[in-house]
Amino acid sequence: MYSMKRASELLGIPVVTIRAWENRYGVISPSRSSGGHRMLSVEDLSRLRFLKEHTQKNGLKISEAAKLLEQKELSSSLAPSAEPAAVGRSYEGLLDKLYAACMRFDSAQAEQTIDLSFALYDFEEAFRRIIIPLLYRIGAEWEAGNITVVQEHFTSEMIMRRLSALFRAYPVNQAMPIVLAFCPEGERHHLGLMSFSLFLRKRGASVLYLGPDTPLKDLNGIIQNQNVSFVAVSVTDRRYVNKLMEWIDAANIAFPHLRFLLGGSAFERAEWRPAKANVRYLEEGQWEDWGKD
Repeated sequence: MYSMKRASELLGIPVVTIRAWENRYGVISPSRSSGGHRMLSVEDLSRLRFLKEHTQKNGLKISEAAKLLEQKELSSSLAPSAEPAAVGRSYEGLLDKLYAACMRFDSAQAEQTIDLSFALYDFEEAFRRIIIPLLYRIGAEWEAGNITVVQEHFTSEMIMRRLSALFRAYPVNQAMPIVLAFCPEGERHHLGLMSFSLFLRKRGASVLYLGPDTPLKDLNGIIQNQNVSFVAVSVTDRRYVNKLMEWIDAANIAFPHLRFLLGGSAFERAEWRPAKANVRYLEEGQWEDWGKD
């Protein structure tokens, strides 16, 4: 057991903050020592550490972090007792649970599994190891005729709705440059673009997310009026590359300051990456360097 002062020292959370979280959200249940002092358990410290990580590292409001903690603990309590914890909480276990819930149109179970995934793992890890594989699996099963288009739409829309909510949860650092993100007209696969946009948003960048199938002719006004500094584009189909490159050449003339970040399978080979001024080709492992020259 730990005194309030000792818990504060171990966690790096002021005592006044711990008490505020307790009073407002009931996240801990201190007991009393024989001398009447309030004492915290190991479980209390774990809950406080969870809240600190999600408010400071992941940028959530305390109310959002407290709700996520509640959902995490509810999901754990509802998990079948016969299921080994290692399986239930592994990437594959969570992925299988989420997939099964989506196939049953079980929104409540799917939402709980997503909440648990984000509670157990850092957002980017959960996104890369659970959410993206789920969408790839859904796409492959649909193309193979093993699931219906309704099941595919249900899953995709639910995931995009959750990602959009996360997108809004992260605070914007006004000192960072503004990024315009889109897939060119005809390109409908925007999972990679959403992933990169969330990566930027989590780090405080202001991202104007236009999504898939964006007409190039309408972009100049946005770039000028919104003071855009970077343009992030994802392309999987090489049929759309030539038209994109023509637009980039014109945009370089109209906006010499503009910098372009290109990614997607359409640029995965070196010979598919034409050298152009202000253009960088980024793979996932290079995302941290997105703002460098």
